[in-house]
Amino acid sequence: MSTLHKRKSNKTKDMAQNQDDRDRQFDDALTEESPLLHGHRDDRFAEEPPKTRPNVNKGSWRRMAGVFLLMIISYIVIGSIVSYKRLSLPSPKSVAEATKPNDFSAQWAWQHLEQIAQRPHPLNSRENLRVHNYLLQTVRDLQKEALLKNLTVEIANDDVKLSMANNFLSNTTRLFFYQSSNILVRVVGTEGRSEDNLRGHAEAVVVDAHYDSVLIGKGATDDGVGVSVCLEMIRNLINHPVKHNVIFNINNGEEVGLYGAAAFMKHPWAKDVKAFVNLEGAGAGGRALLFRASNKALVKYYSHLGNSPHANVFGNDIFSLGLIKSGTDFSVYTAYNIPGLDIAFYSRRAFYHTLHDDIEHTSQGSVQHMGATGLAAVRSIADSDYLAKPKEILSSEPSIYYDFAGLFMMVYSFNTYLTLNYNLLVVVPVFIGWALVAARKHGLSLGVVFRSYLSLLVSFIASIATSVGFAFFFSKVNPMLVYGEHWLAFIFFVFQSCTTIICVQWAWVKFEFWLKGDMGPLEIALDRIRVDPEQISNVGIVLFWWTMLIGATIAGRNHQLGLFYFVSWFTVTSMISAYLSIYPKRRGTGWTLTRLWVNFVPLALTLEVAIACMIAMSQTLVDGTPPFAIMAMFAFCALNCVMPLVPTIHRSANYKKMGQVSVFLTLALLISACIVFPYNGKEAPNKVIWRQVYDLDQNSSLVTVKTMNGLEDVMKLVPEARERECGPDPVSKNVLTQCIYKGAVPTIVVESKKSGKDIIKSEVSKPEHHKEEDDLLRTVHVKWTAKDSRLCSVDFPEDSAVVSLILEGFPEPEQGYRSQAIKDASSQGMTSFKREYDQLWDLAVTYKVQSKDTPSLEGTLGCLYDEWDNSQLPAFTHMKDHLPEWALIGGGKGPGLLTIQKKVVL
Repeated sequence: MSTLHKRKSNKTKDMAQNQDDRDRQFDDALTEESPLLHGHRDDRFAEEPPKTRPNVNKGSWRRMAGVFLLMIISYIVIGSIVSYKRLSLPSPKSVAEATKPNDFSAQWAWQHLEQIAQRPHPLNSRENLRVHNYLLQTVRDLQKEALLKNLTVEIANDDVKLSMANNFLSNTTRLFFYQSSNILVRVVGTEGRSEDNLRGHAEAVVVDAHYDSVLIGKGATDDGVGVSVCLEMIRNLINHPVKHNVIFNINNGEEVGLYGAAAFMKHPWAKDVKAFVNLEGAGAGGRALLFRASNKALVKYYSHLGNSPHANVFGNDIFSLGLIKSGTDFSVYTAYNIPGLDIAFYSRRAFYHTLHDDIEHTSQGSVQHMGATGLAAVRSIADSDYLAKPKEILSSEPSIYYDFAGLFMMVYSFNTYLTLNYNLLVVVPVFIGWALVAARKHGLSLGVVFRSYLSLLVSFIASIATSVGFAFFFSKVNPMLVYGEHWLAFIFFVFQSCTTIICVQWAWVKFEFWLKGDMGPLEIALDRIRVDPEQISNVGIVLFWWTMLIGATIAGRNHQLGLFYFVSWFTVTSMISAYLSIYPKRRGTGWTLTRLWVNFVPLALTLEVAIACMIAMSQTLVDGTPPFAIMAMFAFCALNCVMPLVPTIHRSANYKKMGQVSVFLTLALLISACIVFPYNGKEAPNKVIWRQVYDLDQNSSLVTVKTMNGLEDVMKLVPEARERECGPDPVSKNVLTQCIYKGAVPTIVVESKKSGKDIIKSEVSKPEHHKEEDDLLRTVHVKWTAKDSRLCSVDFPEDSAVVSLILEGFPEPEQGYRSQAIKDASSQGMTSFKREYDQLWDLAVTYKVQSKDTPSLEGTLGCLYDEWDNSQLPAFTHMKDHLPEWALIGGGKGPGLLTIQKKVVL
């Protein structure tokens, strides 16, 4: 025999020996019987028939510990990367450092923020006027600087008057008369500009921010940061001009109904706007998030930033599902079919609309991040040809967008997303067919893969069911758990999901053995194969994510929900994982690094959404979001963090021991979650909403205090509220709890009594009757003046027959006073805001009567007061001074910290 033949013979023997060694390894593995997918040893080929049922729990503690360790390392490493990018902030730049076009100076903007956020400046306050005048002077100084550089900066005289029935912040129907006081600045671009035409082309992008604060806070982040960013943007554009016009709408009245943006849409400049960028604050700083967008092209301009962009499409879906009970100027512009971007802070949302909305609780790093990302987006849009392309402008094609750990952004259209899903729906069955052929030597069969898929599906459904049960349990036992201890809640749901999956897998194997032993001729035939449980699980989970992909595609196609974009990538990574398991490097460091690499993408995507949801959504509970909805969202995020790790779990051959450890940890977390106090003064104070109503007719002063949970613990510390009536709040549909008590008389009332002057002077004219069609109508004029208030309202009973309300000096609504929408709004009443104090209101009220002798209509005239920081409201000061350190007064929705009211007979 030749040497070559000998070598071939030896090589063949070695290969056979290696195959026998692998067979023995798989035979040894079968004695451990993996819980999910096990092989069946054919007794005909056994030397001795098995005397007992195979034991499904012979995996070692060491092996199980290794699996747990790998899972923990995956969470820690990947979670740390994502958290670091989410929590880190850029260093603020000075004017000397910000010399390039995309350089933003947070230090220059901060100087203006310190002036803006000195005191609370809600719409109906004298401090609001001071801030308006300061901003107007600042932009005039910038205009002078532009003239020195031969650049045109225009400041508009804004005096728009609105008469409208809709409120963009709520579903309430009410007539509103509003006189705007926006500050409008237009920085003219270089495109088309010449000596004869200093204005150039008309197309513009508008940058929007509001300078009014809520009743309580000083408005540092909501929206002082946005306003100061606008000022620095103007300075930047003067020094580094762009091609197209940029309009800045620094508006007033956002907090009471988005009326500043609505008024801008009636201004002549609005017709030139082709896109917008809205800058908002929904927390106390952190990174600014692009959380809503209505145009794919604009998102792409934002994605080209080099300043760690932060964006996720889940914001669009959360708002559309109604899980956030608030709104921004984004709603106004999109209602007028103008595409744009909504950028906002969201960290430490517990400080949102509270006393802690001040510069002490935010940072220059937050200003730098919002300014750098916002400036780069505005410059990209204004320097592009987008504004001159009607097709792209009018396109409202939804898009999928998200950043990957702050490193880069993914942006693609909804159609591309659906096309990707359609292709994957075809590719996955082909891939599984290939896997069955490639791994048939190892015993992979369609029956085994299908059983794996069924077990995963049952585990997923069982985990959802238990998660819903625990979410309901916590909403009753500790409803504010996710408000102050969101990390504890999330970790609990992670372990709870893991425990449920482990227990279901163990029960699944027990069930298969029971069927095999007791069903006789109907037994499930488990093929006599050498099965690698981890390999089978890797292939089975591909089929599982394929099923989830079907659901995500249906949700996207029928409801335009893009939140499930991660399912597409889970499907891809699961196929990669299955491929690597079929051609494995199974032992030691190589396997560990492979698992970490394969786990990175799905865990990074899910932890990205989970962390953002925890920070942004956990503290919306005090705004009226039901606790169950937030906890269910936490549970959903936790489950999606666990499911990609199921193949890693299969590395252990002992589900009983894993289940014992996991159950123990879950119970420990459950006990902690039940007894932990959800509030703390540093990060999550209990937000208490405060309102006072003084009735001039009854000489009564009633204070109403509302919160989600723990109100009684707060009220017992307030001496003035010893005699109180508490119960569910009907306005919030019993989501909040309220207490009502008699509070100290407001200072303005005391002073008016001493001086003998009325706070609200009113008179009613004689009624006039006339017929309209078949109805007899009565018209009465009510005139009044209010001391120290620019915001007044008139309310009528729910069954009033009012058909129109006409306020002198304001235009007729676009729909007309006789339209059904205006009639419905008028029947409830009206609210009016005027720019100046000491004005006369003249309201003509027309309502149906049966005859001229019909009794007069009774209404309530009230004027609102928002100033408290100089002890104008003793009851407010008393409450504030007696609050525990873990509670904080918040603003709530709308104007009117104090309402002074009286009856009017019309």
